[in-house]
Amino acid sequence: MSRSVLSTAISLSLLTASPAVLAHYDGGRADSHAPISVMGDHTHGKGEWMLSYRYMGMGMSGAKSGSDSLSTDEAFAEIPGMGMMNMKALPYEMTMHMHMLGAMYAPTDNLTLMAMLPYSTNEMTTKTRMTMMGNTTQGEFDTETSGIGDASIGGLYKFYDENGYRLHLNMVFGLPTGSIEEEDYIPMAGQELQLPYPMQLGSGSYELRPGLTLNKQYASWSWGAQVSAKIPLDDNDQGYQLGSSKYLTAWAAKPVSPWASVSVAAYKSWWTSINGSAEDLTISPMMNPAADPDAKGGQRLDIGVGLNLLGKNGALKGHRLAMEYKAPVQESLHGIQMETDYTFTVGWQKAFGGK
Repeated sequence: MSRSVLSTAISLSLLTASPAVLAHYDGGRADSHAPISVMGDHTHGKGEWMLSYRYMGMGMSGAKSGSDSLSTDEAFAEIPGMGMMNMKALPYEMTMHMHMLGAMYAPTDNLTLMAMLPYSTNEMTTKTRMTMMGNTTQGEFDTETSGIGDASIGGLYKFYDENGYRLHLNMVFGLPTGSIEEEDYIPMAGQELQLPYPMQLGSGSYELRPGLTLNKQYASWSWGAQVSAKIPLDDNDQGYQLGSSKYLTAWAAKPVSPWASVSVAAYKSWWTSINGSAEDLTISPMMNPAADPDAKGGQRLDIGVGLNLLGKNGALKGHRLAMEYKAPVQESLHGIQMETDYTFTVGWQKAFGGK
């Protein structure tokens, strides 16, 4: 599927190409980098370094099963419940904040090495409902986790750079540096317990993250496409493995000045449910769908709009600032999960050294 998508994209671009075809890809334009949400989108010249920082905020709320949004009552009705009091818990709001430090270095014109380290904070509000002798009691509680997430290292290998096209292979490995044993106080239990899967900071597994990225530049605009995946390679210390993910991304960008460009992008993602279950997770999936490893798969299509800024003079020369806002236009989830509301990313990049 990836090969056919890229072939079609190249064919369409050739058919619709403007007369102003570029002989070489210009890395000094504001739109020479993809929207800031796209990772591993570009390579560097021999001896060049790049440092980067990204902030990503993501908001989720409500409840959804399949393509249907559920009211609170509808969602609680689908949760079996536990014990004499038929205790039920429904995750209803979650925000995720991630700070990502990155570095890239190109030992050759064709090979760019990269490394990234995230720090994440997750906050979740959970609604509760208990029924005994016909009386129903409702409430809610908050949990929070924060810390280092899963680091990644790898490389980008450029194997085509002609007529304004650049094509490179992404080969990145995820390292299990994030905690999978985060705890917080659970009022229904009266003690701290290990939190469900969405609140953990890492996967606990080594991951393979392959991809293929194509960029095409014209004199007055550019476009790109990327296919990628995230594949866990082993079970973690808790005895489970997060599901695999596939991603298909396409974008178009237009310079509006020598130092600014705007973009629009489409992000399609598919992910599968968890294999196995956490050994130390005592919260029952019968009570809380966040603890259900089978209720984690789904697919989503996001549309993003972005802005790239590139300093051209003085102290700002070579500094890049970019931002992008994404929102879902289609989402289908396996089991009861929260709906995605938005994703916002802002980032800074600075390249130096090289020829």
